[in-house]
Amino acid sequence: MNSLNLLKQSLKLMTLSLVTIATLGSAAHAAVSDDMNSLGSNADSKKRAAKLENRSRVSLVQNRSVKRDWRLEGGVSYGGVAMGDSYLMTQNLGLNADLHISPKFSLGIHYAKAFSQFTNEGEAQYKNAQAMKNAGNMGYNVADMDTPESSLMGVVNWYMTYGKINLFDASIIQFDIYSLAGYGQMKLTSGTTDTWTAGLGIGFWLSNHITSRVELRYQNYQDQVYTGPRNLNLIVGTFGLGVLL
Repeated sequence: MNSLNLLKQSLKLMTLSLVTIATLGSAAHAAVSDDMNSLGSNADSKKRAAKLENRSRVSLVQNRSVKRDWRLEGGVSYGGVAMGDSYLMTQNLGLNADLHISPKFSLGIHYAKAFSQFTNEGEAQYKNAQAMKNAGNMGYNVADMDTPESSLMGVVNWYMTYGKINLFDASIIQFDIYSLAGYGQMKLTSGTTDTWTAGLGIGFWLSNHITSRVELRYQNYQDQVYTGPRNLNLIVGTFGLGVLL
C-alpha cells in the first residue's frame, strides 16, 4: 500500500508540475525575448543559412536566452519520500536559495520541513497495539520509528545540457538538465544526524525572472530506533517554483 500511495503522489506531482509550468510559461510568454520564443529567430543565423546551397545540412544551437552569471535564485519546493521507514509516509516543504556562478554551476542552501503520517502498515500496527493495551494485554508491540523533522543541506549543481521545448503550443521554454550533490544535517525525533544526497533535475527558465525545477534524488541518513542505529536509503522527488534575481 505504501508503494501505491507513492505512485499516486508521483502522478499528482507530475501533473502539478506540467500544469504549473505550462500556465506560467504562457503567462511569461509576452515578456520573454524573441530569441527565447522562437528556435529560428536568430537573424544572423538565418542570413548565413540562407546563403548556403540547398544540399548543405545545417545544425544551429542558440545560446541560452536567460543569463545566469552571478544571479541569485530563491524558491519553494514540495515533494514526497519513498523507500524510507515502512511505517511512515513523509512529505517535504522546502525553502531554497541558489547562487548561479555561471550557466554551468550553482551553489545552494536547501531547507526542508518534513511532515509525516502513518502508512497503512504503521496505522494497522498502532491500532492493534492500542486495542491490546485497552484490553489489558501488555504484550503489544509499538512501531519502531525515528520520525524526521527537518533537514538543512549545502548543494552544488552542474548543468550538463540545455535546450528549448514547445510546451503544449503555449510557449517555448528554455530548460537545463543538471546533476546535483549535497551534504548537511537531518533533524530527527532522536536528535541530529548527517545526511547526503545526489540526483538529477530539470530546471525550466520560464522567463528572465521566473523559474521551476523538478528533481529526483537519492538521500541517505542514519536514524536511531530501539534496536540501535539504522541506515535509511530514500528516494526523494520534488517540484519547485522560484524567482531569479
